[in-house]
Amino acid sequence: MFQKICYVWHVIAKLISYALFWGSSLLAGLFVFPILHVLAGFSERRFKVIARKFNHACFILYVKVITFIGCIRVSVENKDALTDLRSKVVIANHPSILDVVVLFSLIPRANCIVKGDLVNNKFVSLIVRNLYIPNNIPFDEQLEQAKQSMAEGNNLIIFPEGTRSKRGEPWEFKKGAARFAIYSKNDIVPIYFGGNDKIGMGKNDKVLGYHPTERYHFKLKVLPTIKVEEFTKEPMTKEATRLTAKMKEVLEKEL
Repeated sequence: MFQKICYVWHVIAKLISYALFWGSSLLAGLFVFPILHVLAGFSERRFKVIARKFNHACFILYVKVITFIGCIRVSVENKDALTDLRSKVVIANHPSILDVVVLFSLIPRANCIVKGDLVNNKFVSLIVRNLYIPNNIPFDEQLEQAKQSMAEGNNLIIFPEGTRSKRGEPWEFKKGAARFAIYSKNDIVPIYFGGNDKIGMGKNDKVLGYHPTERYHFKLKVLPTIKVEEFTKEPMTKEATRLTAKMKEVLEKEL
């Protein structure tokens, strides 16, 4: 009976965490971002610096809140490697919908490639339009925007799979993450997401699903940096294939 009560509470905590995320995103876009524009003197560059710091602080607080209510717990091996991270391409496997939230709470000055349909999502559209790179614009433009952002010291978060992993199936890495790194000439920081099964947050999972016996455990491991210089001697298409294989090899070792 106690286990059933815990399960029900975990599901409720997850729904609360969803509502908190979407609600706070809407309020931030509508009310906080206009204030940040004023504080930045209507300078687009200064606004983005301030807004990224604000977002980072909000994600830290959000993760603390949903940890407190019993939805998740997070542990990070080699966390110090992320403290002063600048101008890196951060890659990770993608088992759950909360992966990007956890990464944004850990990585300062974070940029991200996001789904294009989020540009029209009323809850997050203002944030996405102002800070992130939608994947429905021409790829050459995505490359250029990411390169410029990293030149300013930001870090680019990207999941090589392009979407959440399919439970029980081999990972399929696309070449996009490698092309961003090669084009911008920025090194790659791989992060492995381990922990328990994220039932209810995986690909095609039911919204009311949850791990049957415990809260979600996000057990991250920051892996050694992959130097992109080793993958710039041949044409990009060939090197992107090699680099993608290297990224997959590094992350799969942690399975």
